[in-house]
Formats: sequence, C-alpha cells, structure tokens
Amino acid sequence: MRMNVKVLAGLLFLSLALSPLRVQAQEGVREPVPHTQLISGNPLILLAGWFNAEYERKVAENMTLGIGGGWLDLDDDDDYTNVSGFIRFYPQEAAFTGFYLGGRAGVYNVDDGDDSFTKFGLGIDIGYTWLLGPSRAFYIGMGIGATRLLGGDVGDASGTVPSVRLINIGIAF
Repeated sequence: MRMNVKVLAGLLFLSLALSPLRVQAQEGVREPVPHTQLISGNPLILLAGWFNAEYERKVAENMTLGIGGGWLDLDDDDDYTNVSGFIRFYPQEAAFTGFYLGGRAGVYNVDDGDDSFTKFGLGIDIGYTWLLGPSRAFYIGMGIGATRLLGGDVGDASGTVPSVRLINIGIAF
C-alpha cells in the first residue's frame, strides 16, 4: 500500500494555507455554544477521489460523541475504508471549540487488490476546532491521530493507521 505523497503534501499545504493565521488568545475557559450537533467533512480531499465525513453530538459542555467514516483510493487496486465511533474531550469546557483529545474505536478495511483485511481498531486523536460567524455555526476542524488495528499487521503493511483531519468544514446546529 503506497499513498500518493505529492497529493498528500499538496493537501497539507493547502489546509495550512487556508487555516486562520491568527487565533484569538485562548483563555482558561471558553463560552459554551448553544449548538448540540455538528456535521463535517473535507471537501478538499474529494479532488483526490477520497472521502470523509463526521457527525458529532454534544453530551456535556466539555464532551462529544460521534461517528465518522472515510474512504481512500490509494492506488488502482488499493482501497482503505473505515467506520468508527469517537469521543472527544474539550478541556476548556466548550464543546466544538478549541483544543480536544479523543479516543476512537471502529472497523477498518484494507483491500490491496489481491487480499482484503477487515480489523477492529482502537485509537487516539488530538486536534483544534473553530466555530466562526455571528451565530458561531460555521465549523473548521483540524487534527491528527493513530489507530492500532487489533490482531496484527495487515498483510505486508503496518497494523497502525494514521488519522489525519487536514481540514474538516461543517455546520453546527
């Protein structure tokens, strides 16, 4: 399994170029938002033939639960698909806004054309999110993490899968 490094580097550069260059000074506690749900995805990776989307629901002022999925066409014969549930903790007591730490569990499938592997995985995430606009409903999120597939490696590839949220865009409601 080999990722197209040029496409990934281009997407990373584009996401950094589009991210806010100046962020307000973070106070100890942010004001919570009235929104309880969020839907987001990455429209930029659609250009590369990839897809990801997430649904997140606030369960406390500092915690959310969600479900996400993604699909990557890595080469002509190599595909990667996942569906996972996640929990995110926002230490500044304002879900959907600012820094978060999270955990995830889900099902991951890697198909290299010759063999197909489906495994359960557990992982961690770290990221930062913004709610923008007068009603604070326009969402931008970035993050990174890793998931360890249980049961060993996947063929000749590692059993650890990176999770990269280059830039997710969405709406809070």
